[in-house]
Amino acid sequence: MLVWCSALQFYRRTDDVSNDMEEMDTEFQQTVSVNKKNKPAAGDVEKSAADGAAGGDEAVASDSGKFTLATLLLTSELRRPLFIASMLQVIQQFSGINAVRSRRHALVVSLH
Repeated sequence: MLVWCSALQFYRRTDDVSNDMEEMDTEFQQTVSVNKKNKPAAGDVEKSAADGAAGGDEAVASDSGKFTLATLLLTSELRRPLFIASMLQVIQQFSGINAVRSRRHALVVSLH
């Protein structure tokens, strides 16, 4: 905790970060208690493992339970961030910035 406190003091440029540390600790404790409540039962884990072996569209499982591609697409809170991330990738491809970034060394050398 001392490392996090000194890092926070550095970035906040103040020595009094006790309120921030308490707030982060409270949020962490709430997250831990929510994760414990949402932990799937043993039968649910076996069923989801069987579903994953069946070749479903499965994403990485999180600590709080099974997270699937369907969950990502059907959760309204996640649709907007997913759309933004996808559009940023599309814009990168259409703008050609990836080609410039991959050839930047050759471009700089040829300019000199």
